[in-house]
Amino acid sequence: MVFAPAAETAARLAALDDYAGFSVRPGDGWVALATAEADGRLDHWLELLIAEHGGRNVAGSTLGSALAAAVVGPTVGSLLLDRRCPDPALSNLTALPAGNGEFDARGVRTGVIAVLTGDPAAAHPDSVALPDENALDDWWASRAAATLTPLFEAVRTRAPFGLRNLWGLAADDVTATALWLAELAGRDQQAAWSRAQRLLDALARHVPVRFPRSRQFPAGDRLHQVRGTCCLYYRSTSEPGSPAENRCDTCPLRDDDSRRTRLLAYGP
Repeated sequence: MVFAPAAETAARLAALDDYAGFSVRPGDGWVALATAEADGRLDHWLELLIAEHGGRNVAGSTLGSALAAAVVGPTVGSLLLDRRCPDPALSNLTALPAGNGEFDARGVRTGVIAVLTGDPAAAHPDSVALPDENALDDWWASRAAATLTPLFEAVRTRAPFGLRNLWGLAADDVTATALWLAELAGRDQQAAWSRAQRLLDALARHVPVRFPRSRQFPAGDRLHQVRGTCCLYYRSTSEPGSPAENRCDTCPLRDDDSRRTRLLAYGP
């Protein structure tokens, strides 16, 4: 059986990790992100997150992260693995709600995918053939920015977490996805980091604010990042313990000594 190129790439990502994959034309239970604000789902998700985390600020951050991941995960994963990009247009994206304001899975509603002209799938009816990697990056960046701009604005009108921070979360997700995919696929993480920086360069040309970026943090044989934006999860009332201890290992507010100790503790 010959699969459409988007389905091929989704299957290769899912073979590395279920969450790395994405669904193509998913069915019942999935929500179109294009209608999430109009049909009241954004408000519902935010209220669930406020109830769980005890504050509108951290809830806004968490909702923004979930929305960013629905755009970044499938597209950046595909770019890193196959040099292909499923369409990140808002009308094309869908997600499977987890019941707590976040998502269990991400998907696309069509098989539209950008590929390079030398890709074997370039002649497929679903494919948008582009001449080089720069064109591919700009295609992704312009469409991802057009999608995230209204979603982030909708979150910002409902929660105090600012637009610059929301875009910073998205930028951090680009580098996190690249490093994770490289590790899953047994590829060079430094090359993946450089690829992510080129994607962020392209994204920066299309977004309405100047966003912060993460920095590299080697620990053992792995390359990690220190995020450019704190997600405020350490403030969540759902986590016991002190705020200092609850800071993520990649949090910019955590000191590097404890960060290195914790990252090394995970082992190979």
